[in-house]
Amino acid sequence: MAAERSPFELQAGAVRELDGESSRWQRGLCLGAISVLVFGSALLCQEGLVDTQVRQLAERSIEASFVNDGCCRFAHKFQGADWHDPEVQEEFLANALVAESRFYTEPGLSFDPDSGMTMDGIGLDLTTGEAVPDTRRQFSAASKEALHLSIIAVALQPLEDAKPELRKLLPLAYDTEKALDVLERKVKSLEDFDAEFPAFGGFLPWFCPRGINEQGNCKGADETFTSIAPMKAWSNSLPGLDNGQLAFGTAALVHVLEKRAGESSRFAKLAERWNGRLQRMKDSVVNLFYEGAGSGQVRSIATLRDVKVDAATSPGNAYNDAGYVLWDAFEGEMIVLFMDLLGDWKDYPNAEEEKAKIWRVKAQHVFPLGYAGPNNQTMVLQKGFWFSSHEQWKTLQMPYLDIPIVKHLFTNGEFARVSFSKKRGLNGLIASVNAPGGTTCDADSGRYCSALGIQTLAERPIFTDHVLTPYGAFPTILVDRAAGLAWYNHMLSMPRAQTPLGSIEAFTQDGQEVAPIVTWDSKATTALAMLGGSGDLVSAYMAKENVLEGFTSRVKNMYDAVFIPAIASTLSARESVRKRIQELPTLPLPDPPVLKNEAPLPPDFAHCGCDRRLTGFLSRP
Repeated sequence: MAAERSPFELQAGAVRELDGESSRWQRGLCLGAISVLVFGSALLCQEGLVDTQVRQLAERSIEASFVNDGCCRFAHKFQGADWHDPEVQEEFLANALVAESRFYTEPGLSFDPDSGMTMDGIGLDLTTGEAVPDTRRQFSAASKEALHLSIIAVALQPLEDAKPELRKLLPLAYDTEKALDVLERKVKSLEDFDAEFPAFGGFLPWFCPRGINEQGNCKGADETFTSIAPMKAWSNSLPGLDNGQLAFGTAALVHVLEKRAGESSRFAKLAERWNGRLQRMKDSVVNLFYEGAGSGQVRSIATLRDVKVDAATSPGNAYNDAGYVLWDAFEGEMIVLFMDLLGDWKDYPNAEEEKAKIWRVKAQHVFPLGYAGPNNQTMVLQKGFWFSSHEQWKTLQMPYLDIPIVKHLFTNGEFARVSFSKKRGLNGLIASVNAPGGTTCDADSGRYCSALGIQTLAERPIFTDHVLTPYGAFPTILVDRAAGLAWYNHMLSMPRAQTPLGSIEAFTQDGQEVAPIVTWDSKATTALAMLGGSGDLVSAYMAKENVLEGFTSRVKNMYDAVFIPAIASTLSARESVRKRIQELPTLPLPDPPVLKNEAPLPPDFAHCGCDRRLTGFLSRP
């Protein structure tokens, strides 16, 4: 019998707006080989630069005015703002995205400049707020790659495909040339890793982005780059949860690259190579992660007998050494969907029954919960594991919110999340995160707080609800942008919550302590949510592969079976379940921060004022 252990426990321990006339005008200039000057920048008609110039034009119509003037602590400028005003949202998003991009676009901070592969994060100086080079976290996982690929995919999508309210923001998210450069380095690293370790089947263990040194540790920035390699503790195993995120991050990217393949040979070659990476995962996923005929179970961790055999042709090479399975309806669901919809089931004559059994098993671990909503109405939401915001990652990358019952339940969940903080007088929202100074948490090292959430909405015991993190707002931003941005800015207003690299990792309720670090999980999740997530891109990819209907059916059927009866039980005989599902609550906005301290609050970071430009490790001209 498989042991019941959460994937979150396992992970914690594993240490534009341009209209058609503008576009046609620019293409005409290039076809006529006319050299012009646009806003002081030469309009070059070389292959692959047309869209870059269009994006530069779009960028001129919106500016991160505060951040570009050296003000990285801009949250107070939005206190009292009307968050339902689209112009306020746009101005805030421009500043927030530019601030956050100083982490996720910067080689040597968030990814290795040689391999192009992500690094988990980097520490900050507690006085200045600047990045400290020798605190680079020289390890990473598939989940961080998923975020990097998803942000790049959203930023590179054709402007006409993006929602109108996002078109002017996309050029601020990632420069096209920088994005293509990192994609080329990254895909080369993945191809080389797959050639050396074919048993991983195109997926990733926790890995060292510069390689392993003679001591068996991840190489530092000052050591010669060789090639990416598994971390010592993951030399023959890989996690399912993180790799589901990676698979759909790759799918979003492939969709965008293929749409733009006709623009240049560079886009076309990248589309071909990244599609090769995705196809490799499709060919291997069932052999690696399905527990076997009749089980209906998906391995949380796949252990490999021999790392040199090909996962796609060696179905017996992977096994479940730890005995843990993924049956959650949170992040772990992504690898299940990838396996079900896009995996190769040729060795299973009764494949459809095997897949159906997976979902029957999963449905037994999805629980409804009643919550007192406005006007004494009982709201139904999905019970959380810890009810950490981290658990909603699947809605960030995939089109779950296009399914009405899922949108209803998850919006109710965000109502409960922000209402809890508002009622308790908390100065922010709660999610699994690295611990602030002076806080000992639940992981082996005590430095990572997994069990953070809302006890009344959780299956498992909560460690504390007084460690808060700005990225706790990302699922709120997805379902209600006004409320989500208001809560995010509310947290940025706390002492030392804004740094030269954007938002801080975490802080304590009293404002006395912060976690002096920036990481992918606590930054890129929010940036991706601000860009609308990658669900539309994944939806388009699945539609092209003829599996979108299958996705909707699988998810809707599971949620309907569990939650329709629960919703019906809260209604009178005259009320309609369908009508109730269409009703979405208005999320409450935060009250002004309350800091009840006898001790004086610590000063803000010296290099994050609004009257000077950035200096030091991340200085800008």
